[in-house]
Amino acid sequence: MAKKEKRAPNGLRTGLRFEKLLVNAEQSLRLELDKARLESDHSLSIGEQAEAAVRDMLRSHLPAGYSVGHGHVYDAYGDRSRQTDVVIANPEHPLTFPEERSGTYLVDGVSAAGEVKATLTPQKLEDCLAKGTRFKELRMTRNQTDVVATERHRALIRQIGLVPPYFVLAFANKMKVDTVHERLQGAGLTSPPPGKADDPKDDGHAPQPPLDAVCVLGQGVFVYLRPNNPIGIRVKFGKEIEEAADLAGWIFMPTDAPLAWTLTWLHSSMPRIMRGGSVFSPYLIPNQKNLRYMASRGYINVNVASGEETEALPAEEHP
Repeated sequence: MAKKEKRAPNGLRTGLRFEKLLVNAEQSLRLELDKARLESDHSLSIGEQAEAAVRDMLRSHLPAGYSVGHGHVYDAYGDRSRQTDVVIANPEHPLTFPEERSGTYLVDGVSAAGEVKATLTPQKLEDCLAKGTRFKELRMTRNQTDVVATERHRALIRQIGLVPPYFVLAFANKMKVDTVHERLQGAGLTSPPPGKADDPKDDGHAPQPPLDAVCVLGQGVFVYLRPNNPIGIRVKFGKEIEEAADLAGWIFMPTDAPLAWTLTWLHSSMPRIMRGGSVFSPYLIPNQKNLRYMASRGYINVNVASGEETEALPAEEHP
């Protein structure tokens, strides 16, 4: 981790036409929240409208073939996330859901997920960290026929530990920037549960931060930089632009266009794996490793040697 917090200067901008388009999108989001507050004084209703507005915005700013919903995310080991405000599914995902209906997602078909907060407070940041920790215990299942195209993406897959990025988008912030930064740095890393990636050579072995980015509209973006910066983020500090290759840990970038920077980060950070087969297969026909894990967690009673399942714990009873 970097010993000293590094910040880009105030007013960091991308300075091009598409930044202006995204600044307009950010302004529209904030207007949606203002509208929700005028229409209701109930925090739950306001929060739901904020979440729906963010999902709608993302649908307009992701490549064709991606979908945006909300719900629980499962892995082929039987673990699941908590209820998640934003789930970005890629074209590999085998299930589709109406836009505003909560869905059941497979992490192998999910490219990113996150939380939406009308206002970031200490309690809500803790909630995001708890949800992110649970999400970062999930792991994708790789097949021998899967392909990762470039060396940088292979490095990214190993560094993210076979779990997609998890982010927070907050419309406002009641915390000091230094306080948020200290809490993110102090959150530590989440290791995969025993049985999922015990061998250090496994792609899913690397411990993960609970969150990967926190966007505060009108203020800036907190970003977790990974060693050697495999996604190639370039950050301007003073008059110099750094590739961030020698940085690791959390940085804060104050900017007039936090949504633009967050979407740039999101497009760069979503793992790109060319699947050689259906991602649904290990969920329907678990392999021996997955069966052993599910049996160790009490999700099923199974003779691992034969693969014969004798009793299953209902999904809604899983932790």
